[in-house]
Amino acid sequence: MPSGVASTGLAAVRLDLINQGLRVDEALVAAGFTLALAMDTRTAGLSEGIDLLLPGGLWTSVSIATTIARASPWLLGFAPGGQDALQLSHRSRPSIPITLPDTVRFRHQSTPTGHSCGDIGAVHGRWVVIAPFVAREPAGFDRPRRFLGLPPARPLTKSQWSIDEVVGCAQAAWRTAGVRLVHLESSHVLRDDGGCADLTPYISALKRSLPTLVSVSVAPPQDPLHVLDLYHAGADAVSYHLLAWDEAAASQVTPLRSRFVSHRRILDALVAAARVFPRGAVSTDLLLGLEPLPAVEHACRTLCELGIVPNLTVFRPLPGAEDHAPTSETAALEPILLLMEKRLRLMQAHHLASSRVRGFPRVLSGMDRYQPGVVDRWYASARRFLRVRA
Repeated sequence: MPSGVASTGLAAVRLDLINQGLRVDEALVAAGFTLALAMDTRTAGLSEGIDLLLPGGLWTSVSIATTIARASPWLLGFAPGGQDALQLSHRSRPSIPITLPDTVRFRHQSTPTGHSCGDIGAVHGRWVVIAPFVAREPAGFDRPRRFLGLPPARPLTKSQWSIDEVVGCAQAAWRTAGVRLVHLESSHVLRDDGGCADLTPYISALKRSLPTLVSVSVAPPQDPLHVLDLYHAGADAVSYHLLAWDEAAASQVTPLRSRFVSHRRILDALVAAARVFPRGAVSTDLLLGLEPLPAVEHACRTLCELGIVPNLTVFRPLPGAEDHAPTSETAALEPILLLMEKRLRLMQAHHLASSRVRGFPRVLSGMDRYQPGVVDRWYASARRFLRVRA
């Protein structure tokens, strides 16, 4: 196995967990174990995902939805000798000690309007993801939003979080969890400008209140020139979800979005953004399982040549609506690990391997963790004042 990502045992474990999910031991349920995102295992609405810290502090988001993890060989339970430690057990592998990130303090913070921060955003290491606009439809326009680790429950009376609520959530994450990057997710908002006008007040308010980096996932604008407006608003990074290199394959998981947003529109927006944003600040998601891996490798090569970071994550094709469970076979590990290694070499060759706004635990790519340093803090502060001049 080549050196790098593919040679690490934790990379294989992490991939297997993301691929198959994990089951929760009944002993944890009996002990009243409360999952991340403040969802109790004894309730009917079990959380879709849980964050784990693997040995070495590698933050990983894993699905625990029963429709996905029902047959998983991985089991989360108490370590032998008491209830002070947790471990991951496997049917045929040694157990792995793990810890759970402590986000209780953040989740129990309240905004000035009295809403819990845990209802508005989700902390994943040094970054927090917030969806200012609550999708009115269960699926919205972008089904892979489940991989962003958003809180699964939303107040039914709220269709949009106010600017003060979003800023209050980000400030709580900054203060209690050491968050230094805010990711705004609004890829289901369909506008001709890609949602730029909707997001601009939030980005400006975040930049005024905190010296933080702000990344966004939005729908691509109809006119690629509107990408410049998003940068001018203060966004430090942007992601347009391509999902698959083949348009027909992408439409399998986003049939509604595909009716309104063409594949060419997404690609044109990515290319335009790569010309405007700093190197490594433009990314797109490729879901493994929608098309053959050689096609994904070709997509990674082409995207890197264009200055676009290809994020990889496992996605088993969904029949029908978003809430239906994936039914295809789990992906083979070794070919994906080799693809990850090839992707890393491509990014290094095109100077995309280092970026201030990557390392999200929801994707297989970016085994590098988001650990902001002095330069990152300086850049975040400078971007509060630097804008594109007319």
